Amino acid sequence: MAKKSFSFSVLAVLSFSTLCTYSSAVSMGENGNVAWRIGGGIQYNDNIFLDSIDAESDQIIIFSPGVELSYGQELSNANVKISYVHDFITYADNSRLNRDNPDAKLSGFYRSPKSVINYGAFYRENSQNDAGNNLVGDLAQRSVLHLDLGGEWDFSPKSSVSVAYKYDDVSYDNPRFFDRDSVVVPVNFYWAIAPKLDMSVGYQHRNTSFERGADFIAQNPGDPLNIRPDYDDQFINVGLRGSIGAKTTAEIRIGTQNRDFNVRGMSTEDLLSAYARVVWAATEKSEVSFVYSRDFNADSYGTSIKSDDLQISGSTELSKNWAGFASLRLSSDDYSLGRSDDGVSGQVGVTYAPNSNTAVSIAYIFYNNDSDFAPADFDNNVINISGTLRY
Repeated sequence: MAKKSFSFSVLAVLSFSTLCTYSSAVSMGENGNVAWRIGGGIQYNDNIFLDSIDAESDQIIIFSPGVELSYGQELSNANVKISYVHDFITYADNSRLNRDNPDAKLSGFYRSPKSVINYGAFYRENSQNDAGNNLVGDLAQRSVLHLDLGGEWDFSPKSSVSVAYKYDDVSYDNPRFFDRDSVVVPVNFYWAIAPKLDMSVGYQHRNTSFERGADFIAQNPGDPLNIRPDYDDQFINVGLRGSIGAKTTAEIRIGTQNRDFNVRGMSTEDLLSAYARVVWAATEKSEVSFVYSRDFNADSYGTSIKSDDLQISGSTELSKNWAGFASLRLSSDDYSLGRSDDGVSGQVGVTYAPNSNTAVSIAYIFYNNDSDFAPADFDNNVINISGTLRY
């Protein structure tokens, strides 16, 4: 019965997505509008738990209603966008995993002749395993809260300074995991070395703290693993931003980073760190982006990690209503306790958009993690069909 119901759901979602027609958003005055959103997705996942030995497959249906509000146009001095989507996730064979996850976002900016202020926030819940949050026979349920506020002010026609504040909170339902907070404060000074190219010097401080659930600590008194010290990271860097070619823009920072473990007798670690994002407009209808980072990180147990991450993604317009997309991610993680992971993931797919408010996509997604920690050594393949209608 579950297989039959799933097949009917596939036909219903595909029919709905294909037959959707254009309907404009509701206007709220000259600069504001509200749009209702209905989304749906169907997945076949061959390893829902990312298990290294007994891979279990399932079919997943996702229904995602939501609403989007915006005020101000992109060319205006101020803009704010708010969206809320609620994902109802249903498993055909593992109904105990059914979830409903909220996803709320806020973003906006304010411009003046000599400054710009950007702000944003999001709250989302996630029920999915990955290499750093891998449960046997269950999914790592967590909530993520992000806040950021930043601004840039001109000192002169050729120089400016930027300051930002970023806060992230990750909270797990599983008491074995450590909730994690991080606060990042970057400061950068820019000066123009060409009409569309700036050089920079910068400093960034990041504090990461961990906390285990009080009930788990009460049930395991005296366990030294219940406590994780804070990490303090100092990143001093130089960089470039702007046009580095006729069709290429970039933001690059490279420097030295120091991690202080805040434990008596434990020495700090140094890392040659980098962040680079390069976007190449290959043609009028195609774009390719490259993102590389080398940074400190931490997993759900508070373990310090040195991470290298390279992401390559691209999209191209195949015709008036069809577009193709692809991405590839290569990662290398060295854990302070000796574990080493090499990950490869990516996707390839096409999108059909008969109008600006309707889109249907089909994609193949893969994820391989090669680890000397046996439970985190896995392969995963997903076929995803999804559709979205705004009205």
